[in-house]
Amino acid sequence: MKGSPHSRRFLIVLGLSMLVLAAALAWKATRGNATLVAGSPTEAQVGESTVLAKSPVDAGAEPQEVGGSEKPGVPKMPAILRVAQPPTPPAPPAEAVEPRTVATPYTVQLLSGLTNLDLTQNPITPEQAEQWKNTLQSLTSQGAAAVPAIRDLLERNWEINFAGVAGGELLGQNSLRSALLNALGQIGGPEALSVMVQTLRTTTVPSEVSQLAQALEQAAPGQYRQDILNTANQLLNMAGNGQLPAGWDMAGLFKVLQLYGDGSTAPLLEQLQPQWKYYTTLSLAGLPGGEGVPALIRLAEDPAAGGSRDFALQMLAQLAVQSADAGEALIQAARLNQIPDRAWAKIAAGLAGEQYQIGTPPDGPSSSSQTTPGLKRFHIENRNQNFYSLPLTAGAEASQRLALLDQLIASTGNPVAVTALQNARLGLAGLSAK
Repeated sequence: MKGSPHSRRFLIVLGLSMLVLAAALAWKATRGNATLVAGSPTEAQVGESTVLAKSPVDAGAEPQEVGGSEKPGVPKMPAILRVAQPPTPPAPPAEAVEPRTVATPYTVQLLSGLTNLDLTQNPITPEQAEQWKNTLQSLTSQGAAAVPAIRDLLERNWEINFAGVAGGELLGQNSLRSALLNALGQIGGPEALSVMVQTLRTTTVPSEVSQLAQALEQAAPGQYRQDILNTANQLLNMAGNGQLPAGWDMAGLFKVLQLYGDGSTAPLLEQLQPQWKYYTTLSLAGLPGGEGVPALIRLAEDPAAGGSRDFALQMLAQLAVQSADAGEALIQAARLNQIPDRAWAKIAAGLAGEQYQIGTPPDGPSSSSQTTPGLKRFHIENRNQNFYSLPLTAGAEASQRLALLDQLIASTGNPVAVTALQNARLGLAGLSAK
């Protein structure tokens, strides 16, 4: 029996609707898969706030000790590259824009001599390196007249990574941009300062932020500190969203937060902690005035924090001599038997052994681990985190540390804890006797 015209029309409309719905679902699924392949962001938006999602890769990861400058699994940057930039701030009104000084032909010629390196032939020779360094010195000696040429090249966002060039170490600089930023710092004056500030606000390279922060703080202490912190925060947010190369080391940014941060920095580091367990914990421990101690205590009291909790306990032990709050938190946790067995060896090391630091070891990145007695370098694959430790030196607050070890021994009946603390005490007593 044939249906009515209305029934046929209804079935046609229903069929078309189902096709449209199926196509929409297929498009959504394809788009979702493409986003994941490209690298989906690691944060979830909740209202107007941003909550960083925990990275499961780092949950049980432990640092690996490495020798020399070895960094397992870290990709090397090519010799020539263009660096990504964050969104630029709105341009000021036309009447507020100062006229740009044009680079002189001579400074352009000098800059050309710095960029025209033949990277396809044999390694750079000592003679070529000496000529290159002389050219850089000639450019720097031009003073303020060299700034426009340097500014123009920095704005091109073009870089030569000398670590990726055979014989590049002979040049005495890490990269072309780093050399030009060093030149600006040597030149000084308002013109060079202006270019450094503008570069700080637009760069996405962690090492550049660290370099510029040091130069700006030296030239104008405190004046650009908020700009420095804003840039470090922005780039860490970009890195957390997968907007920066995965192999880049963010140590410079965390070192900036550690050196120039204040009370408002600790909450930011807590937010980043699930992604950079070691860098954030080390930075909290290094904040001036003990600003990071309350956050470390909260982390150390969280039973769900796993390995992050253990490292926070170690950092509290490392700080216990300088911070009464850190020492009291350890003693209280020992009394309540709230410290896992696995953490006691790290606490003992923090009080009487290895002292961890973020950044470059004192002997530089190319030195061997035997150059400084007891120097150890550590690497963790997730987020490419690299740091080092040095043993305590003789007389480094030995009496206070021995007293803290005695208080902890008296506060716990845990045999694992007592053994670790007594061994640390013996080692520290032997060191202080030297």
